[in-house]
Amino acid sequence: MTREDEYRRRAEALLKLAAGADNMKERGRLIDEAMHWHNLALDLHDGELPQANDNDDADDAEAWA
Repeated sequence: MTREDEYRRRAEALLKLAAGADNMKERGRLIDEAMHWHNLALDLHDGELPQANDNDDADDAEAWA
């Protein structure tokens, strides 16, 4: 299983928990956490994971030096 798949499974599991939550505060927290994992999966899918692109602005940093 890829990391993208793992993150999507986590997001889906959290959404299922949120759907069954009686407390609105807990439901909101679970949805926020699900969105976090969903966004990480999207980043991996699009190849835009910030850790993988941390040198993209290296030229800009040299311009300011």
